[in-house]
Amino acid sequence: MDGFLDFENRTLPANLLHNERINGPKENAEEIQKSFQTILEMDFPTLRGALQSEKYNAYTVLSAYVWRAIKINQKLNCITEVMKEAFIDAARIDDEYRGHSKPVLFGIPFSVKSNFHMDGYEATVGLASLLETREKSTCSLVQFLKEQGAIPFCLTNVPQGLLSYITSNPLYGTTKNPWDFSRTPGGSSGGEAALLAAGGAVFGIGNDLVGSLRIPAAFCGIVTLKPTQDRLHESAMNPGLPGRGRLGLSSGFFTRNVADQEFLLRQIVGNPKYHQMCPYSSLSPLLSTGELPGGRKPVIGWFVDDGFGKVAPSNKRAVEETIENLKLKGYEIREFKMCDIDEDFQPYVVADMLFRNVMPDNGAYMSQMYAGEPYDRFMSHFIRLVRYKQVFVIRWLAQHVVLPLAQFTPLKSKQVLCLGNAYNANPGCVRQNQEKTDAFKFKWIKYWKNLGIDALICPSFITPAQPFQYPVMLSTGVFITGLFNMLDCPAAIVPVSPVREKENDKFETKGDFVLKLQAKAIKETTGMPNAVQIVTLPNQEEMCLKVMKIVEGVSEGVQTLKWKSENQTIWTNGDSFECFERVEKSKGAQKC
Repeated sequence: MDGFLDFENRTLPANLLHNERINGPKENAEEIQKSFQTILEMDFPTLRGALQSEKYNAYTVLSAYVWRAIKINQKLNCITEVMKEAFIDAARIDDEYRGHSKPVLFGIPFSVKSNFHMDGYEATVGLASLLETREKSTCSLVQFLKEQGAIPFCLTNVPQGLLSYITSNPLYGTTKNPWDFSRTPGGSSGGEAALLAAGGAVFGIGNDLVGSLRIPAAFCGIVTLKPTQDRLHESAMNPGLPGRGRLGLSSGFFTRNVADQEFLLRQIVGNPKYHQMCPYSSLSPLLSTGELPGGRKPVIGWFVDDGFGKVAPSNKRAVEETIENLKLKGYEIREFKMCDIDEDFQPYVVADMLFRNVMPDNGAYMSQMYAGEPYDRFMSHFIRLVRYKQVFVIRWLAQHVVLPLAQFTPLKSKQVLCLGNAYNANPGCVRQNQEKTDAFKFKWIKYWKNLGIDALICPSFITPAQPFQYPVMLSTGVFITGLFNMLDCPAAIVPVSPVREKENDKFETKGDFVLKLQAKAIKETTGMPNAVQIVTLPNQEEMCLKVMKIVEGVSEGVQTLKWKSENQTIWTNGDSFECFERVEKSKGAQKC
């Protein structure tokens, strides 16, 4: 905590009056504060221009963002550590590049998901056993961004052990969603998404195994793109699940709009210098996202029902409304039906494949990882289930007695039955499941090509942001995001509208236990961000970005959050509306 106090004192406007590193007016603290607020209200391209022209230097911009991030963290609990060398780095590059041509990301402050390795810092992923274990190298993505002039200044919170979409752990506590402090920002990259959505960083970085970028982006109203794994590979990080089967693990960015997302991806995807750092990352650069050959428009596929889970009315409406808006703009639309892909790969079969790929060892690694750890209060049920699954008698009773009988009680749920029965009895079962996964990929691509589509629009998730207690009980919802890790397809999130009043009041549960929980989780979500998911074939990030821009252009969008006046009293336990103004988003983001 000493680092937080040092950063807070270092950036208080009253303490900067005689700091020669701060540029701009500074006759009094109010002038410095006003200058900070001006910096914080700049969009990415404007801020980049101000740094390149030396209107502001890196040290001043970093000070402004740290000043804001510390205040945000006091409300959201999204930061785990601050990076003490950030101000040293800012001063160094100011001196090195003053009056000279600057690297493309000169002076841009960004945050880092805390499972990425940073030299001299812990990557505990919320596990007490990893405390005091400081990493001895920096991950390739952060190192590359630093070489482009960007400045990492903090590490952000993650779930205990990573494999959850509730960002909470016993070491650093629970992270709140800036739109509603009673809800989660998602996970596992939840700390990143919360900080960016609240205005505490210019961009953030995370990774995605079964939705770890996309779920937080959807819950917090920001943009992300999960690339094909080899398009943006990563070295030196805690992956959560080493040895996972047939699941693409991708790193990526959180940004406020699609233009910023494309700009950042263009700096790194296919870059020869990055390839030298991480040879598994492809040398194929991003091609143009402009007009298609002959000036044709992309053909868009869509679905609102994946055949396994049921999505909230708001999330269903987001897709249907986006599709109608595209029709009005002259785009050809074709319905994508999961059940028509192949008779051998119906949705519940595919879900079983996914769950067995997530834990090819049936959770043995995770059980060992959690051994001796205090359980996070919002993840304790999940952790106990993982550990109980290792005991043969309990597993046998669950599979052959409890789960079958539960289908005749108020606890019945086909989704839970599928998850509970997803078990690899021996190494041969693991191999067979991976073989089936490979076969499904080819069936998926064949169906896609026969349908003749360029991109697919589908729900971002099963709900908007949930109260803290629900993610562990609605874990089967990750099918709609994890599916695209199993297929290793680019998959993106674009906010399209807020949740509308009363649209989630009516949700048919048909006596299903999971759907009853889902109905409770979506209550009182009016005004929360609502997004769609955009998917393309593997290695077609360019098409994904193109359709993301199209969707952003035809959609209402969501508001952005703006920290209220520094002079206004905000109660310690105040809610989101006391801390943040809702500001209408301007159409058409400026290019960097």
